[in-house]
Amino acid sequence: MVGNSRWVWLRLVLCTALLCGCSVVSHAAAIPAIKVEDPLAAKHEDEFIGLVLTYFALPEGESTLVRLPGGKKLLIDTGSASDWPVLHKQLLDRKVTRLDYVVITNDQPEYAGGYPSLREKLEIDTVVMPKLTETVIRKGVPVPSADKQLALVENDLLKLDEDVFLRVLLPNEPLFLSPQNNSLVFRLEHGKLRFLFTSGINEKAEERLLERDPEQVKAEVLKVGDQGSNQGSSQPFLSKVDPQIAIISTGKKLDSLKESQEVLERLGESWAETYITSQDGTITILSNGKDYRVLKEKQ
Repeated sequence: MVGNSRWVWLRLVLCTALLCGCSVVSHAAAIPAIKVEDPLAAKHEDEFIGLVLTYFALPEGESTLVRLPGGKKLLIDTGSASDWPVLHKQLLDRKVTRLDYVVITNDQPEYAGGYPSLREKLEIDTVVMPKLTETVIRKGVPVPSADKQLALVENDLLKLDEDVFLRVLLPNEPLFLSPQNNSLVFRLEHGKLRFLFTSGINEKAEERLLERDPEQVKAEVLKVGDQGSNQGSSQPFLSKVDPQIAIISTGKKLDSLKESQEVLERLGESWAETYITSQDGTITILSNGKDYRVLKEKQ
């Protein structure tokens, strides 16, 4: 009897210890991840509570997701129709099922071709377009007239969040004959930091921007125009932008393309640290309005 009693007691002790251990593990799993305000201290975008810009690596086109500090989400361009499966997975990986804004910068397939699929799968609050080419975009994409729309013109300043603004630089009148030069060009401003989005423009539109006001193009981060084509990113333009970071969104291996070497050389001469999505993968920038950090998918 004594032996049996000791065995029962031992089993009770072991069971109690096991239950306590499970309780500790369950409690630990319930503790939320610590969020940080310093981009230099964040190792992943999920840890960061400031502005997050994600330049997606897509096979053909361009698309950039902006997560505002308050939690709202803005998507700049939608990639091509063929890009949609990749873009959709990238959005789902970030638990994005609703977008507060979708910015369509032009009607070209590599920038707006994915909109119909995006509209079908995600909830969209407002579609943002340039007013001067609104009719062309609505027909070419197409964007149904029933969708809530916001048409912007040159010098418009759209407040997106506390200390985050979208400042429109192009298009303006008269319009160019080449459609990509009539793209919506804007600067995203977060505190002291500026992010310039140039869509598909080339040297002609760059010249007009410099003629009107060279100071308006200054930015710490430049999304290079026309997927790194040598038709744009002229030396005078890069000198005025004076970027610290340059991002080329393209599915092509630019370092192996002879026609792109001029652009890469000009970016090197401007001392910009250049990232190419086809080479470095999706690029994420964390900003608190003063400091920023660049995270690349491929190390």
